[in-house]
Amino acid sequence: MLAPGAGAGKSGFIKGYHAELDRQKIGLGVLAFVRLDAERNTGDSTRALEEAIKQLPQIVSCHYISGSGTFELQVICQDLDSFSRFARESLINLPHVKDLHTSFSLGEVKASSALPLNHLQPTSLLRGCCGRNES
Repeated sequence: MLAPGAGAGKSGFIKGYHAELDRQKIGLGVLAFVRLDAERNTGDSTRALEEAIKQLPQIVSCHYISGSGTFELQVICQDLDSFSRFARESLINLPHVKDLHTSFSLGEVKASSALPLNHLQPTSLLRGCCGRNES
């Protein structure tokens, strides 16, 4: 197990610490999954789109995806009206955006930031995080 005092943070395993807030309780009731199609996928246009996406706090996650679409975004807003405004005023006006396809979460079954670590061997983990040469 990775403990903060065991050198795990120094070797890059731990990227940071944060509090997990209940978005519903703080008035952020809408979670949308937005597939964004870009007009063209050249290096410069993709970088411009990436930088614009990073500036929008409503977008909490962005991934390149395979298949149709260029990016899959997770967007959090207060309600459907605020999402609609955000989509019309911000998302569709991002550089090089051709189209948006949105699905809304109807309920959360599982949400976790915990990683599945059962594939790691205890000795290889110690060797990688603490500089130990145990066999």
